[in-house]
Amino acid sequence: MMMKMNRLLLIVLFFPIWAFTGTGMEQVPDDGMGNILNPAELPEKIIIRDAGQRYWTFFRSSFYGFDEFWTAYSTDKENWSRPLCTGIPVLPGKSYQIRVGLHQIDIDWFPPFDFSAPQQYFRAAIDTTVDGYTILKSTLYKDSDSDGLSDLSEDVLWTQPFNMDTDDDSLADGYDTNPLAAHNIGFTVEEKLHQYILEFEMNEFPSNQLIIAEQPSEHPIEYKRKKGIVLSLSPQGCDAYLAAHGYGVPILTCNVTPLESGRYQAFFQFFISPDDAWGYDSIFEWDVMTQSFLLFQSGKVWQVP
Repeated sequence: MMMKMNRLLLIVLFFPIWAFTGTGMEQVPDDGMGNILNPAELPEKIIIRDAGQRYWTFFRSSFYGFDEFWTAYSTDKENWSRPLCTGIPVLPGKSYQIRVGLHQIDIDWFPPFDFSAPQQYFRAAIDTTVDGYTILKSTLYKDSDSDGLSDLSEDVLWTQPFNMDTDDDSLADGYDTNPLAAHNIGFTVEEKLHQYILEFEMNEFPSNQLIIAEQPSEHPIEYKRKKGIVLSLSPQGCDAYLAAHGYGVPILTCNVTPLESGRYQAFFQFFISPDDAWGYDSIFEWDVMTQSFLLFQSGKVWQVP
């Protein structure tokens, strides 16, 4: 689980303070993983200069499945760093005050909570007995294996922070849209249909936030997606991810069963939480000549609630 960042008792001169509500922020340009951002994509409303003459801009983004603060920095307000995940949640119904010091960033919410014990919000347990969080800039920058992915992000994506290529596909984790799955060959027809349906649904998904694909077999499948990251996890891995991070990241599953006459029945499910799920079953035929699938029969569609 992403580690909670406690307030640090440091005496530091804070420079410009910016206050805004939790509902009025821009979305992070979340296709900038591993790249310098296009300045045309950056918001101009929230820019703060620190004591070191570096500019900081802040976003809210659900790129990792949860509504959180992201930031980027620049020395000239024209060339910006790639987005950096803070892991600090954007809570509903709260306004925020951001202060940028020489070594840290302080994000306070107001009005304060009235709870005497920590409450559960999004990814982690948020200590609602305090009025905000502080994160060191060095924590934001830290990239132990120099793969273009911060250690904070590697903790979320379950990649290896000391291995720049977790799936050993010659593509650094920060530039890999499937960081847990390498290229595979020799798929069974069942695995090909699973991949075909999940890739179709991923590209129909209206957001490019993180998606988890539950694997039908022991070797992970690499999926093609227009934008966004895919994590290939076993059924046990999906359960472990939910236990560690909670609900919020879409999980896509597709179980394929062979039928007679070269047909296959596919059961697809899109799951975010027990109260937010839908799915369907369909029957496909495998055309050996064209090496493609043909829809034979559409099945029942179900949805919760």
